[in-house]
Amino acid sequence: MPRTVWIVSSGRTGTQFLARYFDENFEAVMARHEPSPRMRTRMVANAYAQCACSRERVVALLEKKKQMIDALAVDLYVESNPFLWGATGVLEEVFERPVVVHVIRDPREQIRSSLNHGTSTGFKAIANRWLPYWYPSTPQDSGDWMERATGAWAAVNRFVRDAGTSCSNYTPLRYEDLFDETHSGLRSLCESLGVEFRGAGAPVDPARRINRAAGRVLGGWLEWSDSQCAAVHRIAAPLMAQYGYGTEPEWLARVENGS
Repeated sequence: MPRTVWIVSSGRTGTQFLARYFDENFEAVMARHEPSPRMRTRMVANAYAQCACSRERVVALLEKKKQMIDALAVDLYVESNPFLWGATGVLEEVFERPVVVHVIRDPREQIRSSLNHGTSTGFKAIANRWLPYWYPSTPQDSGDWMERATGAWAAVNRFVRDAGTSCSNYTPLRYEDLFDETHSGLRSLCESLGVEFRGAGAPVDPARRINRAAGRVLGGWLEWSDSQCAAVHRIAAPLMAQYGYGTEPEWLARVENGS
């Protein structure tokens, strides 16, 4: 029976990179990114987080994954799947000592990346606003998309943090540390999993990680209005402080001006 690692987050946190890294660099490891059934996983996990479905239904979903994983001829199975965030506290009921890796990204960058990838436009916007249990439910549901995305960041990361306390192997990991000059976060993760760190390519400045494939709709926070800065800070400030975000003097000045 392979050991299991579950990488969960609020999305736009390098989950594809992590799955590819572990799958391609280690012979006795299989890693998958958002494997099927994607839609069912997303909706069941969101519904459970909103107290709209039973724990037994989540367990049944995970049991099907376990049947597949148990048949694998590998030592370690890694699933990099932000859709599973709502199931964080249930994983240990199905898997023996699962490792839960919680990737947290600066909400200002996560929001920008999310909106630049179509969260607020086209089919994604329709599904996110109207399809039940498709998008995290937050007090900001009636707000604009920037506030909704901030609310989703806060809701998901707070839920995973709190649920992680019930897991015997819970590891919070900052997205920015995955891509710093020494890949310190990735090195630490490899060490904790008992695999040797392999080169991960050139370091990437997180502030420059903008994919414009879906059209650039939001720039970095230096381009935001003071009121936008204040709105994001109002919603996300407690968690931002916990993970070391939002301490820049210029950011705090913008927040004060917009309040």
